[in-house]
Amino acid sequence: MTKNIRKIILMLIIFTLILSGMSTIIKAEDTSFSLDKTTLDVVLNSTRIIGYDNKPSGETITWTSSNPNVATVDNNGIVKGVSIGSATITATVGGQTATCQVSVIYGYLSIGANSGDYVSNINLVLGEHPTETLKATAKDWENKVVSNAIVTWTSSNPNVATVDNTGKVTAVSVGKTNITASVAGISKTCEVNVLPAPVFTDFSKAKYELLFDIDTDLKISGIKPKDDSGNDDYYYVITSSNKKPNISITPYGDIDTEKSKEIEHLSVNTKENYLFKYDLDKYIELNQDLYLWVIQDVYLGDSYYNNEGNSVSYAAKFVVEGKKLTRPALPQLNLILKSFSIGKWESKSDSDTYTHMSFRFPSAVKNRKFKIKIGKVTDNAILQKIQKGDYSGVTDLLAYAKKNDAVYTADLTTTNENYYRNEKTLFDGRKLLQDNAYYYIYVQFDDENGKYYPIEGVTLGQAWLYSSNNSWDLYAYTDENFKWNNLSSTYTRDR
Repeated sequence: MTKNIRKIILMLIIFTLILSGMSTIIKAEDTSFSLDKTTLDVVLNSTRIIGYDNKPSGETITWTSSNPNVATVDNNGIVKGVSIGSATITATVGGQTATCQVSVIYGYLSIGANSGDYVSNINLVLGEHPTETLKATAKDWENKVVSNAIVTWTSSNPNVATVDNTGKVTAVSVGKTNITASVAGISKTCEVNVLPAPVFTDFSKAKYELLFDIDTDLKISGIKPKDDSGNDDYYYVITSSNKKPNISITPYGDIDTEKSKEIEHLSVNTKENYLFKYDLDKYIELNQDLYLWVIQDVYLGDSYYNNEGNSVSYAAKFVVEGKKLTRPALPQLNLILKSFSIGKWESKSDSDTYTHMSFRFPSAVKNRKFKIKIGKVTDNAILQKIQKGDYSGVTDLLAYAKKNDAVYTADLTTTNENYYRNEKTLFDGRKLLQDNAYYYIYVQFDDENGKYYPIEGVTLGQAWLYSSNNSWDLYAYTDENFKWNNLSSTYTRDR
């Protein structure tokens, strides 16, 4: 046998021995006892089974739990989650052991807020709704709520909103952040959107005026009100004392005008930046102090849910509280009646003709008593003063009306701010009036023992009697039909 052949045979023997040894080692490893998993999550009150490999034939596995209060295991390797925590499950057989680390976790987690038990986002509003408490609810495998779940709360951006260990979220600045609730094994996230604080009008330099013109008007200037054509509104209440009135707010956060019967709407002059309201006569005529309260409604740009679960999209706030108003001086006395009309028109198509009498007073109260006097003016000096715009003539006319006889007097009662009567025999102008002559119309209201502010006034009228029919009119001198004729005489003419 040659030397090379011997070397080859020796190498084959060595290689065979190596393969035989490796086979023995592999066979030894394959026959060792083991579990099919080394870690396992088990939902509370559920079961999971742990499998195994290479159990010695004829041997029985003994199963144990390091903490049966957390997880139990039976003789078949079925593990049950008893309480939240961890335990080591050990399997022993034929002198061999294997272990599995078990964690008992919750099955389900939800986040609730004011809007309901399951939310994925909420809105906070700086200065209006800056906090809201979230509630995390954990459930087991059987969908039962676990009352003692330990929740960890975190905010992804504490510069926008923070959260404490009770789930209370507090707004810090405008923006968005995620609030995460974590319990054993699971977590849930809620997005928090922080809205800017509502901007209310600054009334610190406001000027308040009650203006007595044709109507008694309120004007609030020196401010920069928002346009009320869209989402912002202004309301007002006038009271007789500085006691703050009760205002009802709807679930949406705006003014409940149905329940707040005393509240009225203010208008905005966007061009000149002031608030105004026409016709405040019903407040002015009462003999009382006048205090102004203004409430502004501001749209938030979105909505939030309050503690009652209502969606709120407005913020209402008293922006003027108990501002005492100065009662306006009475106007030039000829305007105190604002307007009047007395007349009769005869129609050929209507056999029944009526006399009408209508006045507009600085009064908005129904059933208020007043006296009217109509009398002829024969003092030309008074008329000439009024004609020249000298309003001392109106003062003279008032004194004249009080002391001189009248062609007509009556005790009447208001029905509303416009007194109106339409009767056949109310006033016979053709018998009582002289064509083209001048008459005073004097009115005095009953103050009802001091309840109302004293109102009396006078204005000047001119009679027109038609010769073509039985129609007639008594025009106020502010009417375009009134004429300043020769004051020394009167005459009749057709019109």
